[in-house]
Amino acid sequence: MKVLRLLCLMLSLACAGSGTPRVPAPSVAPAEKAAPAVATVTVGGRVRSTTNTPVDGAVVALVPAREDWNPDLSPPAARMRTGPDGRFHFADLPPGQYGLTVSATAHEAGFLMDVKLAAGEAPRELDVVLAPPTQVLRGSVKSESGKPLAGVWLLLGRYSDFLGDMLYVQTDASGDYEVALPVGGYGAAVHAEGFMPMGRSLEIAVNKSVTVADFTALALPETTPPSPEVVSWVKQSLVPLTSVEAGHGFADLQPLKPWLTEARIVALGEATHGTREFFQLKHRMLEFLATELGFTVFAIEASFGEALALNEYVLTGKGDPAKGLAGLYFWTWDTEEVLALIRWMRAYNADPRHARKLKFYGVDMQATAASSRAVLDFFAQVDPAFHQRLAGPMAPFLDTRQGPELRQVKTGQVLAGLVADIEARLRQLPPRKASAKAQALVARHARVLGQFAETVVGQLSDDNLRDRAMAENARWILEHEGPEARMVLWAHNGHVAATGRNAVTPMGQHLREALGQQLYVFGFAFNQGAFQAVHVPSEPNEPRRGLTAHTLPPAEIGWLDGTLAQAQVSAFALDLRSLPRGGGAAEFFMQPRYTRNYGAVYSKAIQPRSIRAASAYDGLLFVDHTQAAVSTPTGRRQPPGQQAQGAP
Repeated sequence: MKVLRLLCLMLSLACAGSGTPRVPAPSVAPAEKAAPAVATVTVGGRVRSTTNTPVDGAVVALVPAREDWNPDLSPPAARMRTGPDGRFHFADLPPGQYGLTVSATAHEAGFLMDVKLAAGEAPRELDVVLAPPTQVLRGSVKSESGKPLAGVWLLLGRYSDFLGDMLYVQTDASGDYEVALPVGGYGAAVHAEGFMPMGRSLEIAVNKSVTVADFTALALPETTPPSPEVVSWVKQSLVPLTSVEAGHGFADLQPLKPWLTEARIVALGEATHGTREFFQLKHRMLEFLATELGFTVFAIEASFGEALALNEYVLTGKGDPAKGLAGLYFWTWDTEEVLALIRWMRAYNADPRHARKLKFYGVDMQATAASSRAVLDFFAQVDPAFHQRLAGPMAPFLDTRQGPELRQVKTGQVLAGLVADIEARLRQLPPRKASAKAQALVARHARVLGQFAETVVGQLSDDNLRDRAMAENARWILEHEGPEARMVLWAHNGHVAATGRNAVTPMGQHLREALGQQLYVFGFAFNQGAFQAVHVPSEPNEPRRGLTAHTLPPAEIGWLDGTLAQAQVSAFALDLRSLPRGGGAAEFFMQPRYTRNYGAVYSKAIQPRSIRAASAYDGLLFVDHTQAAVSTPTGRRQPPGQQAQGAP
């Protein structure tokens, strides 16, 4: 699936996997290839300009158009530079379907789609004509210290339905690159030996002659085992947890109170979107924070409008919590563990001893149906004429199926125009036409629709829109609930982290800038065990297994997770704010270290993530051995498209 491939190229967080990092092997020269065991194919040709001049130095790549070929880990089937005659030649190729891509200085890149090579056919000759450049992509690849990285390959995957249009561009001696590209969207990935892979999305727009994309390569993390000083500090500083499940009292959690006394938001991450113990521990943390520290707002990485049906349930008991949970459209949360949390919230609110009731919110903006319905219902009451004007144009956004047509740029532009009209009309409403609280809520619904439109329109040019929107919504919820409100915020580790990497600014970083030390971020980690995620094949001809459980062995000792496991405590909390100012422990937790970190999908082939734990998190919640979350009957359905909903 092409979109999933590009997602893995650009966002290793979303597809994070385990195993030793691998760097793509260099192309093998024809003379070094082993004798072919089966019938092979030869293809060659010439690259020329529109004036029939041979193009010297063009990078020609023959790219497998197969789902089981991973450009993140493997080179193309063949790759070479043309000489002064513009010629290229590839021999001993296995039969199959390919794409041929060409990049060259001062020419627009060429994409030849659907090159089918059959066993036994005569050598194929391809004539490639490159047009003059119009839109140019340029930039540099440097290390964190600013050292240029020469000879590094950039992979540019074009957004299309064809798997073989993967373009290769190489940096020069100064670490710079330049390529002219056809208008469209691209996923860019950079692989430099000795550095972490990096990626981003790009849009080459018709009205922009030059697009600049610079990359800062992060060194591979330290993998040496922790010193005895580090393990000793962890053992002495950790707070052991007697249980990850709610309903077991708070005696073991009392030491956490001083850590969280000043926090307005306690963010609870997760190293996977499908771990039973993580979900149970978040339930227990909510129980503790609500009962012992007066937290009243629960917010989750789910769409704002859709979550309000669950808010109605926890406040009044109206509705079916299982249907409300399924209505979030995130299979990741449609589990027995999250359903138990929601039912506990209702029981808490039904208890007359609890005067301050718990609220349930979503901070995400990936669905439009509920917010569109809320806007239309509001204007049906306060401005029927305006409602009539909105009803037709907004009908597509009421569709709960959230099909791919809603994510077309033109559709996003239509929605953005509707939101502008809605917000203008809200500003014009006469005083007392609606309560301030009701008007503020419908204005937020409109803003969430605007955020959705922004992500659709900017999906090829800005990878930070979603996290920025989630942070904005979390801050609005706090303000809406009043100055005494305190929030428990549930999202993936990659979203709650207070520091980003490369061009990615996570929700937690935005919240840190706004709240400072009033934000306390718990990263979650585990040593071994199971979790559920959508399976992505890592071997040729490996079948897809859909949403399923995956089991991992103990983490390597030099990783963050393996180091925490050296404490030999089944579950514990650790306050990273209490690290000593210097010494081995402080150095270890400030170093980049590999960590287990999985999103909506999992493959053995996908790169692990690097984290500087003490800068990303204020504390850690660790579970040594885990099980997969238990899906509800509706949660067992196959996720639409296998990549849209439930991505971190």
